[in-house]
Amino acid sequence: MILLVDMDAFFASVEQAHHPHLRGRAVIVCGDPSRRGVVTAASYEARPFGVRAGMPLAEAKRLCPNAEYVEGNPRKYVEKSLELLEMFLGVTPDVEPFSVDEAFLDLKRLPGRGQTLESATEIARELQQRIWDRHGLGASIGVGTNKLIAKMASGVQKPRGITTLDEEKFRGVFWPQDVQALWGVGPKMSEHLKALGIATVGALAHAPRPVMEERFGVVGEHLIEAAWGRDRTAVIPYHEGVDPKSMGHEVTLPEDCRDPEFLEGTLLRLSDQVARRLRTDGFRGRTVTVKLRDFRFRTITRQRAIGIAIDDHGGIFEVARALWRENWKGEPVRLMGVSVSALEHTSEAQTELFAERERTKALQEAVDKVRDKLGEASIVPAGSLAHRRALGHVPFGAVSGRTAIDRRAKQGYGDGADPSPPDPTQVKPRLPRED
Repeated sequence: MILLVDMDAFFASVEQAHHPHLRGRAVIVCGDPSRRGVVTAASYEARPFGVRAGMPLAEAKRLCPNAEYVEGNPRKYVEKSLELLEMFLGVTPDVEPFSVDEAFLDLKRLPGRGQTLESATEIARELQQRIWDRHGLGASIGVGTNKLIAKMASGVQKPRGITTLDEEKFRGVFWPQDVQALWGVGPKMSEHLKALGIATVGALAHAPRPVMEERFGVVGEHLIEAAWGRDRTAVIPYHEGVDPKSMGHEVTLPEDCRDPEFLEGTLLRLSDQVARRLRTDGFRGRTVTVKLRDFRFRTITRQRAIGIAIDDHGGIFEVARALWRENWKGEPVRLMGVSVSALEHTSEAQTELFAERERTKALQEAVDKVRDKLGEASIVPAGSLAHRRALGHVPFGAVSGRTAIDRRAKQGYGDGADPSPPDPTQVKPRLPRED
């Protein structure tokens, strides 16, 4: 039996718990409320007005002008997330953080409890009450016979709901629903499936396997199994560690921009952040991805594989800039992002063969030492100095977690909190959106 604990409107609820005058009021968590940006989280009091995560802040203010707009505090949310994980460990040692506000709990090692749906549901009910009593936070909990079912069950009744499903009940609930209701099926995949005449989860379960495999490869088989509620994925306790698949940062620009120099400066700072984070966590990557969103909210992502794993901002920026130049058509840009994937541990990366790379490595180590001591803005890429004030929307550097649990909890943050002395021109990092 597996539980998926999903904290309700987590960021907004934490603010309401910390500030009693916000309880019962519409609360919208965002970046700096005086600047452009998007909604990070909306309390359940704000949602009837149509406010949702990811919505432009200007639209949210139009829909819900009387809401309390709160500048988010990533460190506060991470600390609360870690406190909750400690509570979950009091239930079972098998706890896998899924995001900053979600975690899987495997009950297989509980002596005499948690072996049936009924007993697992009772454990979920007790845990939900403890979360409320101790932290003043609501949680919705899915109880299932595997991770897939537990995850999807957690969203059936919100807020503060408990839903228990086995495979048969899963099919009864989800087969009539739109195919996009299935965990892992996003808008693009939904379009492809509907083009094949597969509009519901039930239709996906009965889709011809040869057709699905021909169209989607191994993913096709996985989708059919998921539609039946079958999942053999194990809960991996956080102390065993799960490496990230990618590391990246993105930022909403202060205003729509088509100035090439300004946009290149933004890419340079983002590349510097990603490189710093890679080195801090001991990774290099072989694929660079650029994300662009224009003034019409159209978003494209482009990536390029490179021959050698890298962790320096210059190498990342060179690829990111090439991708941007190839795909930018001159339209005003609203958001930019840079990420690196196909990660490998630095200790496992190919030994450097050329003296020039050795010099680059030595330079990086020296720069990192200075930044560790004097702060992220103490040494910066020269190319960004021409726009030092204008680029205040992109903080210098990035510091990630120092332990497995801390790192996993912080992976939801695009621009992680920076404990070093701040750059006078920088703003607080952009928060991730809650699902």
